[in-house]
Amino acid sequence: MGNRQKWKLHEGRDTVSDSEWWLALEVTAKWIAKKLAGHMNGGAFDESVFGMPAPEHFANQAFEKLYTGEWEWCSYRAVHTQMIRIALSDMHHHLEAWDEDERPELVEINERLADRLAEDMDFMDLMYDKAYEYAGNDDDLVEYVRAVRKYNNYDVIAEELKIEKTKVYQRQRKLFRRIEAKEVS
Repeated sequence: MGNRQKWKLHEGRDTVSDSEWWLALEVTAKWIAKKLAGHMNGGAFDESVFGMPAPEHFANQAFEKLYTGEWEWCSYRAVHTQMIRIALSDMHHHLEAWDEDERPELVEINERLADRLAEDMDFMDLMYDKAYEYAGNDDDLVEYVRAVRKYNNYDVIAEELKIEKTKVYQRQRKLFRRIEAKEVS
């Protein structure tokens, strides 16, 4: 996993390796880019507003807020999930501050985008809560759901759980079978 140096977070929070921070930054920036697709050319999320691409700006801002303690650390959430939540909040505040009088059509589009982003985060939380419910008392499945929530990458999950990648797929199929069985009943 490369450099295993740990960074101590503000006020005694859990430790996170620098490779985990880089992964969280990458995941957050990609997630933001996907959600802002089609909204970064002109308007509130244009590169000229921030001096850098909006996904990079909001990911960096989220990192800084989480790392310095400006945003409260949530130990049961993955680092990238926390950073995405911070970015969503910052994006929402940025849209609120955007000049409504001069750009009313952009504000309406951006408000719809902000609503969609908030709905996506609510859906993600609901999805993981349901996955834990379906995993039940099966320690392997609970461990799998936690890893998916934290890493969302099969190679990283296999490495972190110290199992073969095929075992990760097996756990995924087992969870999906449980979900399908509960949906049918």
